[in-house]
Amino acid sequence: MAIDSPERAGAAELRPIPATTAELTPAWLSAALQHGGLDVEVSAVEIEGFGEGVGMMSGLARANLTYADGDGPRSVVVKQPSPNEANRGAAVAFHCYEREVSIYREATALTAARTPTIHFADLEGEEDFVIVMEDLADYVIGDQIVGATPDQSALVIGAMAQFHSAYWGRIDELGFDFIPDHYPSYFSETMHEGTIRGWDTMAELAGEVLPPEIAAVKDRYIAAIPTIQEWMTTGPRTVVHGDFRMDNMFFGQAPGQHPIVISDFQGVLRGRGAHDLAYFLSQSVPVETRRAHEREMVARWHAGLLAGGVEGYGAEQAWEDYRRCVLGLWIYVTVISGALDPSNERGREWMREMVDRSATTILDLELLDLLQEFE
Repeated sequence: MAIDSPERAGAAELRPIPATTAELTPAWLSAALQHGGLDVEVSAVEIEGFGEGVGMMSGLARANLTYADGDGPRSVVVKQPSPNEANRGAAVAFHCYEREVSIYREATALTAARTPTIHFADLEGEEDFVIVMEDLADYVIGDQIVGATPDQSALVIGAMAQFHSAYWGRIDELGFDFIPDHYPSYFSETMHEGTIRGWDTMAELAGEVLPPEIAAVKDRYIAAIPTIQEWMTTGPRTVVHGDFRMDNMFFGQAPGQHPIVISDFQGVLRGRGAHDLAYFLSQSVPVETRRAHEREMVARWHAGLLAGGVEGYGAEQAWEDYRRCVLGLWIYVTVISGALDPSNERGREWMREMVDRSATTILDLELLDLLQEFE
């Protein structure tokens, strides 16, 4: 079921949007849950913050709820703008808040892939937003640094194929005007500029894990970026999640839980689905695991697309799209690493794993030879 905005649903008591967790009152949360279809009245709320760390474009809080009437969840997660001014500014520049609120309202109901239950989602202007969602605290969240096991990888790729197949080849007819093209767009321009600014910082922080072969093609790679981005935008197109990594995956452990839930849709794009596949396998999977299961995992994704109704997309094209997307996603490695706060220890560790895994994939698959296609 799509999530209506307060304007469409007439829920005026939900505006203005709460700017801080202090404004998440029992009355407001009652209205938000009622908007999502629950007949409840919240009598008390206890707020606890969590999720602080690298790359946080949003602030996250868990609201523990007590009810005067009705039966609702014992807790919900509330997502609001980042309290960090720089992170919030970056999120606004990339339209992250608009993209996430809008995809929950308009798109996730169309896919069989499991996403968090959304009780309420709203956006005012570019910066003020709030999402009240299912609390997945009883699930096990993935760890980007440790990386995915073969079993976890299989679950992720199965869910990825479900997500992609729902929009495959028809994203343009569905509308979704809030989702930018990979290229040309504010997204592609900012990523190109970020690669230029961030390469040297990335190289310095990466140290010995940056192979000399990749360091040597800096100028060639940067010059080829627009052509790479243009290729990643061409058909067959679907909704690209844009951040398919372990920290955004929740794995079920108990009876009644779904095997995997996909979260965090602030980076959605229009483009080739292999973008997400390449992002996950080359950055979230340990090198030896990827080497042992790479072909199998690409084939699993392709089979999942066919099971979801995708036609006219062959296994060999899937493999070649995957290879070229791995090369293209070195842009992400450079931008993220180049913008990293060097004082964040977990962030540095995450960055080094990302550089090492991605660079090793590029060399294993001899992808530097493909640069000539984009020059």
